[in-house]
Amino acid sequence: MATFSVIFVPRDFYYGSKPMYDCAADLEILNARLLGRADDLGGSFDSAAGEFTDVIAWNIRSLSEEDVQSWRDAAVSVTYAASVAQMWADVVKAFHEERDAQITTWESSRTEKENAVPAKYQDDHITSSHPQADGFLWTDLGAGDEQRCRTLYDELVAVQEGLTTREQTNWQGLQDGAEEVRTLLEQGPTPENVRKLIDAGNANWAFLNLDPSRYSSLIEDGDLTSENAEEYAEELAAYWSGEKPLDDRYHEIMLVLSMVGTGARQNQQNGTELSSEEIAFLEEFYAHLEEPYRANGTGAGIMVYPDLMAGSDMSDEEREDALGTLGDGLLALSDPSLGGGYDKLPESFRYAVEGTWINPDAENKLPGTPVSTGMDMKALSAFLEHTDGDLEGGYGLSTNLHLTTGAFLDAWGDMPDPEGVMPDSEQVSHIIDAASRNTDANYYMLTGEHLGGEEGVDHGDEELRTRALEGTLTYEWHDDGHTARQLTDWLAEDLHSDDPDVRERAGDAFAGFMETITDADMHEALVNTGVDVTEGDNEYSNASFTQFNGELADSLADVFDAHIYSFADSDVLRDNEPVTGIEDFDPDRSFVSMGPEERAMYMQLLMGNDETAGRVVNSVDVYQQIEAAAFLGNGQDEETARGGGQLQALLEEALRRESADRTADLDETIERETQIAEFVVGEAGGLSEKIPVIGAAVAKGLELGEESIVNAIVDGEYEVFPRHPTFSGAEYIERNFRIEALDYLSQKDPKTLNSVIRPDEFHTLIDGGAITITRDGVQLSPEDIGDGFVFDDSVKVNVEKNPNEWSDNEDQDLNRMDSAISNIMDDVDITTSDGRTQSGDKRVSDFVIQYNNSYNDTKSVFPDSGEGEEEKN
Repeated sequence: MATFSVIFVPRDFYYGSKPMYDCAADLEILNARLLGRADDLGGSFDSAAGEFTDVIAWNIRSLSEEDVQSWRDAAVSVTYAASVAQMWADVVKAFHEERDAQITTWESSRTEKENAVPAKYQDDHITSSHPQADGFLWTDLGAGDEQRCRTLYDELVAVQEGLTTREQTNWQGLQDGAEEVRTLLEQGPTPENVRKLIDAGNANWAFLNLDPSRYSSLIEDGDLTSENAEEYAEELAAYWSGEKPLDDRYHEIMLVLSMVGTGARQNQQNGTELSSEEIAFLEEFYAHLEEPYRANGTGAGIMVYPDLMAGSDMSDEEREDALGTLGDGLLALSDPSLGGGYDKLPESFRYAVEGTWINPDAENKLPGTPVSTGMDMKALSAFLEHTDGDLEGGYGLSTNLHLTTGAFLDAWGDMPDPEGVMPDSEQVSHIIDAASRNTDANYYMLTGEHLGGEEGVDHGDEELRTRALEGTLTYEWHDDGHTARQLTDWLAEDLHSDDPDVRERAGDAFAGFMETITDADMHEALVNTGVDVTEGDNEYSNASFTQFNGELADSLADVFDAHIYSFADSDVLRDNEPVTGIEDFDPDRSFVSMGPEERAMYMQLLMGNDETAGRVVNSVDVYQQIEAAAFLGNGQDEETARGGGQLQALLEEALRRESADRTADLDETIERETQIAEFVVGEAGGLSEKIPVIGAAVAKGLELGEESIVNAIVDGEYEVFPRHPTFSGAEYIERNFRIEALDYLSQKDPKTLNSVIRPDEFHTLIDGGAITITRDGVQLSPEDIGDGFVFDDSVKVNVEKNPNEWSDNEDQDLNRMDSAISNIMDDVDITTSDGRTQSGDKRVSDFVIQYNNSYNDTKSVFPDSGEGEEEKN
């Protein structure tokens, strides 16, 4: 095995998080006993606001205030220590998880590069100077294997440099966390420090309940009341406008508001509502914040506060913290599952969310302009940017944020803005981020169907939805669509959920999404956006959205992998007519039947991005290998091979369409197969993480049992390697499947190879670089494989499945290799798990026939592509 001189060893911290978590748990038990609540460990005393004398189980009502305060101080100290211990445990756990992730990335990358070293240098130590890529004259022409080694070395160095940056950030995070914990312990439970613990998710109502006079002296009897809401709003308005400087009182108020937001997040996660007092408090609080700046339905209302804070003496951190707290409260108030609702939000906020597109004739709503709408969106972004990433808004709010933001982007997203009046991409992304947390809202955006919905909330019409979706996908995002991909990521992620309802929702959404984006008008808008993109010497003026939004393209590729069996196994023809349309999701097989035209349209989107196109080519190759393994190992019918043939034809059609679009754009011939060739090789490195997803889709689609060979592939017990596939004809297909059969026998039943009549066949394959044979770990030469050679448990056969990597891979040499494998298939029998035995050659022939028939059938439905073998050769 080749090795590299590049190393990566991240610094370690030899202390685990478990002792600190145990310490925190012990302190919580101590506190429960201190409070006389040993029967309610981890119970309700920190889940809602209340009085200390109600929190403590001992009867202390007759004690003096001084003695009660001693109880409070003790309970606060223990609670604070437990919270800080948990915070430190979280820091240590995060450090170790990130360090483990770095090591995993490094080891997989290093192994990938080592495996990719050409056979000529497989026993060498690759360094910065060895081997030299000494090509012809001053070029690398003719360097071949040497240049490949140099490229692999440079790629591994790039991985090392990226990991080194991550390692430094992770180490600094540990140091910063330690310093913050030290400061928290030194300073004790001040309101500011308790707020830090609450923001980190390590504390909640406990401190307010234990010592209300210390942490929220404005709350009478420890309750959230309408009167307090009014007082809070008046005082905070003075702080935020700059009229009053921030002081201890400000932090006490903000502490209580932070607790409401944190409590809302926990209630969402637990599936419980906030108390009616908490909802009423929030509603009154925002109404009183709104009042000074909105009279008789006119004025900016609460939307003025971001600008007010920007003009005050607040630091950036203080301003962001205040806006985040306000945003958390608005998200909580909007959620019906918490007892809130869209109609409870302040009018100015709702009208800003709706813009001119939803409920335009509402009372007091003024006609919107690009400038006024842009200003509203900037304010919305400010409120939502710093909200808790685990807190989601209600369905009505989240859906309308999606709709109006997407419509805004569709209408004015590409408008020149020299004065900076309109929100920029980053600001808009904060709105999309908050909206995308609500999966049901995402479902509506992708499908046009409401899951439950929110009574009485207007969401516009179907045209607004499709316009908004188009705007979101085709906007030139600053992060290449990294934030916007949350809209679609869940389609693949939730399909693998343990919850059948979650899986079915994701499957239904995929079917609806396919209907939406394969509509002719929508598809045309997605592949011809009018956006200018420069790639090398080519300047495109009408790029596909995936060409410039690579993260969105990658998300759609995840969805493709998750549903690859549906792409492969849907019918092409019924009654000799092409199948059209999208059918319902079948949860038992995780299957959606789709017409070939719809599948080709989706796959064309994937071909619009170089990296994604390379990845999908590899996914198709992996599917074909897994399908072949299922056929060889599980006795599937020959029709199993039709999936691989369909996928190959669909892939080629998608490439042809994208090539045609780019050719029309540039008015010169563009061949996407040539353009993406290097990316096919590059994306093969990420193959290992895709195999379980694709394997799971195949196993469920074919309804294979737990003991199937496909599950062995998913578990890593049966190896699948990238072959860097090319686009060639029937000869390539037959060769590939013979290789698959040989690899299957080598991995699952090498003793079958004892039936090969002439050992010369193995000599040819060893000399030509197709196989390596070892006994007890020692590599054997061709001469070692004689007439008396026995393939037993001590012998391992490794097959190089990529003919491009063979040393004998051209002309007569390649013909000789093909003959050797063909002769081996003639001599061996393959017995499948259902007990059927056939000759290897018969098994290969049956599979190839079905593959080619399916390929040709699929090609026949695309009149512009050419048919069958003519297109393949």
